[in-house]
Amino acid sequence: MSLDFGSMLDDSFAYAKDGIWKKWTRWLLLILSMIIFPLIMGYIVRIYRGEYPAPEPEHWGSLFVDGLKLLVVQVVYMAPVILLVILAFIPLISTLASSGVFSQEFATMSDTQSERWLDSHPELISDLLVAGGVMVFLIIIAILMAIIITLFSFLGVVRFARLDSISEAFNFSEILSHIRRIGWVNYIIALITITVIGFIFSMILNFFSIIPVIGPIIGLIVLVALYVPFLLFSGRFSALVYDTGVEKTGPLSSPENVRQDGQ
Repeated sequence: MSLDFGSMLDDSFAYAKDGIWKKWTRWLLLILSMIIFPLIMGYIVRIYRGEYPAPEPEHWGSLFVDGLKLLVVQVVYMAPVILLVILAFIPLISTLASSGVFSQEFATMSDTQSERWLDSHPELISDLLVAGGVMVFLIIIAILMAIIITLFSFLGVVRFARLDSISEAFNFSEILSHIRRIGWVNYIIALITITVIGFIFSMILNFFSIIPVIGPIIGLIVLVALYVPFLLFSGRFSALVYDTGVEKTGPLSSPENVRQDGQ
C-alpha cells in the first residue's frame, strides 16, 4: 500500500494554516511559549496525540509536564550521538593541547616563527593525522547512528504522546511492527519528505542571514513568525504517518475519530 503523500502534506499545511491564521492571540501565545520551551514542546505532544483541529494553548501546567517528558525522550534518543561527537573531538583537542599549540607563547609567534616551530615538531603532524582520522571515523559512525535513531525516534515520540508513557517511546519491537504496517518504503519516503522540507525551511532562514546589516534581523523575524506554523505542520505530518500504521477500522486523524482535548 502506497501512501498519498500529497494529501498528507495538504492536510498538514491546512492544519498549520487553520491553526494560526487569523488566530493572532493563539499565534502570539505559542511564540511566547518558545521562551519557556517545555510549553511549546507540550503543545507539540497534543498535536502528536491527533487533536483536530489544532488545540488551544491552555492547561499550561500539563503542557509544561508533557513538554518535559518529550524533552527527556529526545535527549535519551540523541545521547549516543552527542556522546560520539564529543568523543570524536577529544583525541584532536588533547593532541593540540599537549603540543603547546594553545599556549600563550605559540599565540604570540609570528607566521615565520610558527612555521619553524611546526617544522621542529614533525611528530605533531603524524599525531594530528591519527587524531583527525579517529575524529572522522567517529563522526561517520555518529551520522549513521543518527539515521538509525531517527528511524525509531520519529514514531517513538508520537507513540509516547499517544500512550502517555515515556517507556513506550523506546518500545523498539512495537515501533518496528508499526513501521512494517506502514511499509518501509512509505516510511523512508515520509522521513525524507519531512527532512527535505525542514532543510528548505532552514535554507530560507540562512538566506536572510547573509543579507548585510538587516539580514539577521529579518531572519529572526521570519524565524519567530514561521517557526510555530512549521511545528504545527511537522507535528501533524508525524501524527498522520503514525496513523497509517495504527491497527483500527478508521484513521485517527479524521475529525470524528480524533481524541479531543478533555474527552
